[in-house]
Amino acid sequence: MNKFNKFAAAAVAFALAAASTSCGAPEAITFGKSSQTALTVDGYDVPAGVFIFNEIYAYNSARYELYSKNGQMPSMDDVENATFESKGALEWIQDKATEACREFVANEKEFEKIGGELSPEDLAEVKDVLAANISDTSYSANGVGEASLRKVIENSYKSDVIFKHYYGIDAEKGCSEDELKKYYQDKTTRVKYFTISLVDENGEQYGPDEKRILNKMADEYVNDINSQTSNEKKLKKIEECEEKYKEYVDKRAAEAAEKAAKEAGETVTTTTTTTTTAPSGTTTTTTVDPFAKEVLVTKYTTTVAEENDDATATTTTLSAEQEAAKKSQQDYNDYLFNKLSDYKAEKYKYDDDTIYVVIKADIKERMTDDDLWSKNAIDSLLSERYYKDFQDMMKGIAEGLSVKRNNTAYSRYSPFKLELKSE
Repeated sequence: MNKFNKFAAAAVAFALAAASTSCGAPEAITFGKSSQTALTVDGYDVPAGVFIFNEIYAYNSARYELYSKNGQMPSMDDVENATFESKGALEWIQDKATEACREFVANEKEFEKIGGELSPEDLAEVKDVLAANISDTSYSANGVGEASLRKVIENSYKSDVIFKHYYGIDAEKGCSEDELKKYYQDKTTRVKYFTISLVDENGEQYGPDEKRILNKMADEYVNDINSQTSNEKKLKKIEECEEKYKEYVDKRAAEAAEKAAKEAGETVTTTTTTTTTAPSGTTTTTTVDPFAKEVLVTKYTTTVAEENDDATATTTTLSAEQEAAKKSQQDYNDYLFNKLSDYKAEKYKYDDDTIYVVIKADIKERMTDDDLWSKNAIDSLLSERYYKDFQDMMKGIAEGLSVKRNNTAYSRYSPFKLELKSE
């Protein structure tokens, strides 16, 4: 979960606005008593600066929606005259800003309800983020002062605290650490592999003789790997087999080049490589990552969201080549998770052009604090598994909050009256 997701996106909106404003520092917006509060949400007075921040975020969303549709960045007039979800731009943008402010208040209220506290580390990060952005005059020019900016940043951190309270390890709506480990292990595997190409440098298929040689080499590599007496040695052996294959490819390329040169009547030049040895008495220390050549693979699944997208989205026709590539990827993924045993090397025909020599290892062996089971990894997995549920929960809370708009503030702080116009 990215604490800065919304903040960062809005910051981009301000940066774009600042880049297109006229030269010189713009004059800051000042608030009258009648417009210091933009709206009241369930008794909570939302400062005008927080509303404007969310308003410009919504404006930027509208701008990029038009860009995605038309292929060129729209002017402010283009945005103002456009329609979004059957609404005029002003209404749509301010409705989105209102919704965001209601979510802001939902976070504030829920944080208070659970007795949430920001850690010293969180507060230090808030201070750093604020310091990095407060000097941007486009904030003050549009009425987003330091106090409002701090509230927006802190609100993102409060959201993270609320998430962990409900969906963290052993939390009310979360899971145990063992359950989270199983979730990860069920969807992740670790493999080592290398590819043997059945096509030449021009993309042309090799003839039957060369294909027989390559297939035989793959079979020998697999036998060599599986003949090793330990899993560790098997994982090391596949690297050695890959080096042997590379040597074969280099030798074949050199012979082909030599043959072509002779046929063309050219002189063949042999290159000699000189190895430099470190002076006597010196020591070179090299740290080797034992998993550097491993690949972590995630199990392919079709989510409910993807199924819905497929049912409602505009049909995209894939070429026969793209369809074949997609099927090859899915078949290989299925093979890794459902057919290949741990520590048993096999030859796998990925497609007509490629053979894989592959071995799968036990993912549980890497579930340690200094490897795959770090604090950051746990936080990321919890977010992956539960963040959509958390968003739905907070949206439900927000929708239950009453909203009273300050029409004076909404009129005064229209996005099309802010410092966003191009020269």
